[in-house]
Amino acid sequence: MRNADARAPSASGAVLVLDADQASALAIVRSLGRRSIEVHAASHAESPLAAYSRHARQRLRYPDPMREEAGFLDWLAARLAEPTYDLVIPVTERSLVPMTRGRQRLDVSRIAMASDTALEQVLDKDRTLALAGTLGIPAPTSIKVQSLEDAEAAVASLGLPVVVKPSRSMGSDGSAQVQLSVSYARDLRELRRHVQHALRFGDVVLQEWFQGDGVGVEVIADEGRIRCAFQHRRLHEVPLTGGGSSLRISEPVAPALRAASAQLMEALKWHGVAMVEFKHRPGTGEFRLMEINGRFWGSLPLAVAAGADFPYMLHELMCRGGVTEPAPARDGIVCRHLSRDIDWLEHVLRRAAPAGLARLPTWRQVARDTLLVLSPRHRFDVQSLSDIRPGLVDAGRIAQRQWRRIADAARMRRRLRSAVAAARPSGRGTQLMRRATSVLFVCYGNINRSALAHAHACARHPSRAKFASAGFHAEGGRPADPTMVSTAAAQGIDLRTWHSQPLTPALVAAAEVILVMELAHLDRLAREFPSAKDRVFLLGAPTAAATGKVEVIDPYGKPPEVYAQVCRQVIESVDAWLREPAPG
Repeated sequence: MRNADARAPSASGAVLVLDADQASALAIVRSLGRRSIEVHAASHAESPLAAYSRHARQRLRYPDPMREEAGFLDWLAARLAEPTYDLVIPVTERSLVPMTRGRQRLDVSRIAMASDTALEQVLDKDRTLALAGTLGIPAPTSIKVQSLEDAEAAVASLGLPVVVKPSRSMGSDGSAQVQLSVSYARDLRELRRHVQHALRFGDVVLQEWFQGDGVGVEVIADEGRIRCAFQHRRLHEVPLTGGGSSLRISEPVAPALRAASAQLMEALKWHGVAMVEFKHRPGTGEFRLMEINGRFWGSLPLAVAAGADFPYMLHELMCRGGVTEPAPARDGIVCRHLSRDIDWLEHVLRRAAPAGLARLPTWRQVARDTLLVLSPRHRFDVQSLSDIRPGLVDAGRIAQRQWRRIADAARMRRRLRSAVAAARPSGRGTQLMRRATSVLFVCYGNINRSALAHAHACARHPSRAKFASAGFHAEGGRPADPTMVSTAAAQGIDLRTWHSQPLTPALVAAAEVILVMELAHLDRLAREFPSAKDRVFLLGAPTAAATGKVEVIDPYGKPPEVYAQVCRQVIESVDAWLREPAPG
């Protein structure tokens, strides 16, 4: 990505590392700091992990690019207007994508990102796979879809299961940028749900399911020519169906994978670092290209630990004009992201993987992988004796997170027990309901749960009380969710002419009993209408023993079977609350 107006390479200034809350940013800060290069760590987060490194000279904070893109670009342009920095390194697409859109406002000669053409090619997964096809590189058969009808037609040729990929990793629903993720559909119901969600943010690519090991070939290229390549294999992935690695190992670069990576870099005229991701079957040598990450990757700490010092090579390339021939990287080095690996272990313990889409490890494999921490070839992404503070901060955050989860779970159980007790025959809610002549049902939008409860109460218990319903959503007059309309119709409840209404002080004041769907609703009512808190109860409390659920989840956007479950729970709960007629 050499620009005609690029200034002459130099290496006298500092390096600004963005996305400093990431472990890969910490690896960059450590790498350059060990080379006596001044590094400043910047992030939108208040206390980014990399800023705790002894190699970070300054800690800077910028507006969140996902929510305040213009503010972020203004901040970055102001930094680039100063002569302080020789190089700015974006670490994630969270900062990289806004920079590509604001390229005209920035001095891109000092930003480590590829050309517009190359970046557009790799940020769009569909275009990446199309490029692979022109080069003869194996890739999963992929079909771009723009509607549910397209998706259902596509699976006729792709088969099931199928991978559902947003066309881009970043998308927008019109209000803010959001990070998009890959999902998997084993049947048509899952396909409709995942595609419908992803289509809100742009086109979707359906991809054939190819089972193999996740392998990354990391490279640094000089105008399309690879100067160094490194390979890792994922040992643990979160989620178990495939995702970012929490444990991975360095290994020799497979000749076929290097050749494919070299073809891609040459075709793109790539300048800088990238990771080419494959699914690979070691036994047969078969592989498929999955995507190209046109920036530093999450498993970067392994490459640096193994001797492939990509951050320093990038600094050489961008600031000195070339890369010194690196020494060979060491094979068999293992690197673990501790907090993510705890999540992996929890997924394994819960067996949290759809049948047929992931290979669950045996307990012997879990024990073997855990004991790798005793190996001299084992490293951590964050914890390091030579730079101890980030590791201590990370360990403290892990402990706090686990403690909060335990405490929150215990507090939730206590609150749910209290909610169930209030709905028992002698409970406060039941006693109040026996005398109530006005009942208000509340959920978030008043187009699913509270609408259904209201309509059923009016139809089944017309003389029991005066019923009303409302939602926290500020917009009124919205029709009922079409899926709930058809689901309710099967139970004899008519929602065809339903129109929502927002919750008002008058509605709250008029209700003798208020039934909400979730603890979050109960808390919000207590905050906004303190005088009503003794009249608010959970709708699902009296049927909790039978259903195993105290809260009534929001079915919006979920598969039809979830709507059916919610419908049954609401009907049974309304009947349970209103089982006794009001006096007189």
